[in-house]
Amino acid sequence: MIKSLIVGISCLIIFTSLTNVVAQEEISNLLGKNVKEWHAISAALISEGRHEESIKYYDKILEINPKDQKALLNKGSVLRDLERYKESIKYYDKILEINPNHIKAISSKAIALSFLKEWSEAEKLIFRAVELEPENKIIQGMMYQFIARENSIIAHDSVYDIKLRATVRDSSGNLVSISESSNARYLPYPITDEIFERHLIEEGVIINGKTYDIAKRVDNFVPEDNATGAFGFTITKYGHEFDIFLGFVPMILTEPDEKITIEWRIQKEII
Repeated sequence: MIKSLIVGISCLIIFTSLTNVVAQEEISNLLGKNVKEWHAISAALISEGRHEESIKYYDKILEINPKDQKALLNKGSVLRDLERYKESIKYYDKILEINPNHIKAISSKAIALSFLKEWSEAEKLIFRAVELEPENKIIQGMMYQFIARENSIIAHDSVYDIKLRATVRDSSGNLVSISESSNARYLPYPITDEIFERHLIEEGVIINGKTYDIAKRVDNFVPEDNATGAFGFTITKYGHEFDIFLGFVPMILTEPDEKITIEWRIQKEII
């Protein structure tokens, strides 16, 4: 009798366990279907410009699975579109906690940071994305857009003061002409400071009562037929060339055997 009772209880436990497993699978399948539907509904709402309404469906998904990366990314992007940039970054960060190399989360966070004018952090993320996927044309396009996000700043009366001198000599080394910069500009990016530090030659130089750090670089080259008098302090980063400092001198007319020496002297006021 006792043995039969034990067997009966065991069978009941096994049956109950199996039933629970089946129930859990059915619930999971049902939730899975709902998740797909909620993603679809959210996408439809976004396409109609109803961003606020789409958020509640992403919230439903995240209630079931707080680590659903698609929902985290999409909710972050919706918040970014609503100009709630700081909130959007929180969702991109949640993805990066799960997967530090999630390329879309990295690039999306960079965009949000750029809207907040946090250029330094945004730049780091953009170039990190390029490092992870150097052949990704979309990421490359984002990088170029980031670099060109603002007009360059006139160096006069700003952080940097650029002195540009173009010296032209013939094949025998005889001086042909010297032109001084008439106008110069620089790009207001953290990378500009990095390049300046790389070419630093003097620190704490006092000029007219102000203190400057000074960087210098010399470039020699044979001019092309279409030389215009515009020169760039060009650097290569992650396989791409960028003009960080830009200088302009009066039009230089050169002969095929002549060479131009471009001397950059860049002063940064220390306040």
